[in-house]
Amino acid sequence: MGKITVFALSDCPHCKRAKAALLAREIPYTEISLSTHPEKRTDMLSLADQLTVPQIFFNDAHIGGADAVLALLAKWDDEAKFSTPLERYQSEIEAKDDPTDPRLQVPTTPPKEDRPAPPRNESEDSIDIMGKKKSILQVTQHLMETLPKADLKYRGTIYKNSFLASDGVNAIMKAYPPPCGFTVKEDAIKFGQTLQQRGILHHVTGDHTFQDNSKLFFRLQPFHTPRILNSFRVWTDRVDSDDPLALSIRLKKAFGKVESNATDNDGNMDYVAAASDPKYFEFEEAVCELQGIKMEPMDRNTTLAFGINVYNLMVKYAFIKVGIPITSVERSSFFGKVSFDIGGDVMSFSDLENGVLRGNKRAPYALSVPFSKDDPRRRLALDKMDNRIHFGLNCGAKSCPPVKKFSADAIEEELRIVAQAFCEQDDNVGINEEKYELSLNTILNWYRSDFAESKEKLPEAVVGFLRNDKRAKLQRMIDSKKSITVKFTTYDWGTNASNQKKHKSSALIVDEKSVTALLST
Repeated sequence: MGKITVFALSDCPHCKRAKAALLAREIPYTEISLSTHPEKRTDMLSLADQLTVPQIFFNDAHIGGADAVLALLAKWDDEAKFSTPLERYQSEIEAKDDPTDPRLQVPTTPPKEDRPAPPRNESEDSIDIMGKKKSILQVTQHLMETLPKADLKYRGTIYKNSFLASDGVNAIMKAYPPPCGFTVKEDAIKFGQTLQQRGILHHVTGDHTFQDNSKLFFRLQPFHTPRILNSFRVWTDRVDSDDPLALSIRLKKAFGKVESNATDNDGNMDYVAAASDPKYFEFEEAVCELQGIKMEPMDRNTTLAFGINVYNLMVKYAFIKVGIPITSVERSSFFGKVSFDIGGDVMSFSDLENGVLRGNKRAPYALSVPFSKDDPRRRLALDKMDNRIHFGLNCGAKSCPPVKKFSADAIEEELRIVAQAFCEQDDNVGINEEKYELSLNTILNWYRSDFAESKEKLPEAVVGFLRNDKRAKLQRMIDSKKSITVKFTTYDWGTNASNQKKHKSSALIVDEKSVTALLST
């Protein structure tokens, strides 16, 4: 019996879009997951001669990726040769013999399992409320819902998302009422002081202890450092320092649940709805474990894999938490100011990419290197830059490279694959042999110095990432010694957002100087 085979990744929106199109027509398919069986990537490549996913086969016939199968199904709909697309599938595909090529068979070996997380430290993960233990996550979420939150002014400064200590005492009394909560203010005050000691609550300038006072301002930890993404809580729990890559993969998997819940069948994501998903709050807490991961002891391969994994994860996380930048000014704020705490080293996206992974090289259009001579983060910079990181940090727009998580032991192969996958897409590398023109993604213009000493040398740098006919075309152009015109395409900043919050750099500022605040004091 014939079948449709889909090579896919579990968190690939393009794979989801293709599979949804089949299911909408009640057409069954067999999935070969490269997430659980990454060794099948070799089979997919040898069958399809394509590196991106999904790759879809109707029996032995290779159809292509998501766009190709959607176009074919739309053609079926228009032609209406049968009453339903399912009947056409049954007649033209299912009625045939089962594919005999073993590469199209579902693997029978056990799926690759991720390393489990070490057990949590119960004493650090819970807090006592009148004899009953609640997790830090439960307490924090409850306080976020019940404590007042306003922009309070004092002596020329606006303290955003804060509350008066006296209002906080009253709110705690209401949040945890008898019989299991607090009956007198003294107990609520002590609880507030415990929250302060545990880093859940802060005086806005760190000068005072929590008390029943109508002039002191306090703020919850989730609102205390808005420019640092993974600051939902101060992490004091256990840290998986022995295997930071396993942690990055678990975090990616946890975020994948949020992403999946908010993504429709067309592969578009509602980033606003994702922010209210209970799984999102679990991720918000879990990602704070990065505060305990030290990058300095990592070897080169681990730094590369961990850095790419964290960068890609945090971009999507930031889209939910601080919004998606629309203008060039806001993109500068997003990549240059939105940060994360890794082992006490607070870094922006630009710091991680240009400071660490590129070996402390200037970002495009920047006047200086990310880490100055006296910056302690300079110790994290790699000694040698691998230009293929740009293909790992920037996924193709039409389809996804078949490596969604990078590993230390296979980083060379994984970077080779993502480089070839990126460059095989004509939107990224287009070749016109007749006109001797080479069209390149703007990434190769921004980071040209990582690839070649001049624009004219880019063809020789790019040809090494190409395969088959595309490589042969460019190599002939190079060998002819004729001048090759190199052009750069306009970069597409579009996302897969069906609904989004707009990024505003002002939202990253927690305490703001203001003349009105000075006058109102």
